[in-house]
Amino acid sequence: MYRRMHVLVEGRDDREFFDVTIRPILQVQYDCVQIWEYAGATIEKRIGYLRSVQAMNADYLFVADINTSPCVTARKKRLVDSHKETIDAGRMVIVIREIEGWYLAGLDDKSCKELALEPFSGTDDITKEDFGSLIPKKFASRIDFMAEVLKRFSVGIAGQKNKSFHYFISRIQRDPTGMRFEK
Repeated sequence: MYRRMHVLVEGRDDREFFDVTIRPILQVQYDCVQIWEYAGATIEKRIGYLRSVQAMNADYLFVADINTSPCVTARKKRLVDSHKETIDAGRMVIVIREIEGWYLAGLDDKSCKELALEPFSGTDDITKEDFGSLIPKKFASRIDFMAEVLKRFSVGIAGQKNKSFHYFISRIQRDPTGMRFEK
């Protein structure tokens, strides 16, 4: 049986992260892993995409940052409501705080030193602005820096340094076909 996984992510940084770090893990269980950026799409287009995925009986994950929501449950409810209940809350992954925290979580002390960063003990509270202020001047752009981070990224280290990444990765490594993100 041909199995597909669709991962809906907010933007380019999320797509790059999932393409490099998560796709290889999912490809163990799936014949095809499609990563789709939804930030530029209208709500109607997102709903249409989700309905087509569901019509194919394909699996999917909907990934979003917690943003200003007070908790994961509130963020999920807001997304379910805004997407006219086409998203299954159990298929949502909420990143706390932002994807940039997941990027930095995967760096061990040696990698931090190579990138001219101070080592991180935890990255749960990293924001886009924090991340931007940490980029060493030797990098021509944010994109170049992120690419270098991903070259050194360790799933095991990230699971130790970021709680939402740990929660997510522990579930997909166990059995991506039975994933439910109830938290």
